[in-house]
Amino acid sequence: MGAAERRRRLVFLCSGGGGNLRFVHHAAQRGWIRDAEIAAVLTDRHCPANSFAASAGIAERSLDFQAPGQPDLVQALGEYEPDLVVTTVHRILHKEVVGAYRGKLLNLHYSLLPAFGGSIGARPVEAALDYGARFAGVTTHEVDETVDGGRPVTQAVFPLQPGEPPGPLMNLVFRSGCLALLGGIQVLLKDRPGFPGEIRDVLGRPCMFSARIDLGGDVLDEALWAELAAESSDGRGAAVPRDALR
Repeated sequence: MGAAERRRRLVFLCSGGGGNLRFVHHAAQRGWIRDAEIAAVLTDRHCPANSFAASAGIAERSLDFQAPGQPDLVQALGEYEPDLVVTTVHRILHKEVVGAYRGKLLNLHYSLLPAFGGSIGARPVEAALDYGARFAGVTTHEVDETVDGGRPVTQAVFPLQPGEPPGPLMNLVFRSGCLALLGGIQVLLKDRPGFPGEIRDVLGRPCMFSARIDLGGDVLDEALWAELAAESSDGRGAAVPRDALR
């Protein structure tokens, strides 16, 4: 395959179950991300994301993210030459990594940043409920030297029901996060413009996305979500395990 025909390469940085990784893998297989593939999964510990990558034939390895300058990560990214790095890892990237891949680093956060930045997983959702927010959502953003401070790429927002528990809400957050992440990847790879957005029904709730998402099919098919939930299961029947959200 010549240089002009090279498939665009995504690299995922993960710390947990890799639920978003699994969704994007399915999206790439179905052609929702044009001419792209997940080239590697790099983790800060051995976790279910490694196991999934190995089962899917994706290169994977665990790295030392704590070493000064993160040299292992710098070397691995140099080997895989990513067009985009999805940073769903529970580590702050060193400024050398950010500088080398600026504009190619995309993170997903479970809040409408800048609200409730600096926390991970379900905690920003719980913070929004505790605060009494009337809307919640998710944000994909470029990574810079600040924590959760990079330029937003896509956002999704949905209304909160007074007094609703955070547990069932996390399924909505997970699904809207997957779709927003897909939209963010499409925007940064220049497959889609960042605007205008669209409103989609997600689990019976209107969810407004800042950028229209090119699905090429019905991504909201329950069979697909059930497949993703089964792949991310912790063995106790949890549809969206808390540690699988990243």
